[in-house]
Amino acid sequence: MKAGQYYHSNQIRLAQLVDADWIVALAKCKEHINWRLKQKTLSGAHAASNLGSDPVEHYLGLSYEKILTGEWEWKTEYCLAEQMIRIANSCISKEVEKAKSVKGESFKILYRNIEEEFYDLADPPQTLADINLYEAKLHNIETAISGDEQLEFLVEAIKEGKKRTEIADLMDIKPRQFDKLREKLIRRVRTHQSSVK
Repeated sequence: MKAGQYYHSNQIRLAQLVDADWIVALAKCKEHINWRLKQKTLSGAHAASNLGSDPVEHYLGLSYEKILTGEWEWKTEYCLAEQMIRIANSCISKEVEKAKSVKGESFKILYRNIEEEFYDLADPPQTLADINLYEAKLHNIETAISGDEQLEFLVEAIKEGKKRTEIADLMDIKPRQFDKLREKLIRRVRTHQSSVK
């Protein structure tokens, strides 16, 4: 740790504290951080995956460290708990600003729900050309799987808008087996498309 510009003035005040003062200050600061981050630690700027540790412990540690090292001046009008809360609030705000910056946005990880995308029902075709294209694709799929009862059942269930787990239950198979069946469907359609061309 590198000593900050307020190290000596802070150390004079820190030397006057007893253990009970630290216990109270840390508890109050931790409670404040919990309140401030309520429902904001699952994703985004305050997520553990972004900060590298538990968000509450992260900001509590920063508050504690900045007082001890003298990076922040401990102003005489504030008690230890109030000063630590001010530091935590500042660090939280800076983390949000950093995440909203251009650089922060470029490193943002976006998660996709692949199951939802796979079963996402597209808008119904609007034009006659769209309807014809849709019917041609559906006919191509049905031709590729004709004779395979499992795949035919799978396609019908997907057309009805059923989800992965629902279809697996209807077919009396495990979701993992359903995934293999879906892969088989995709392979069969691709093989059929390449043989038609």
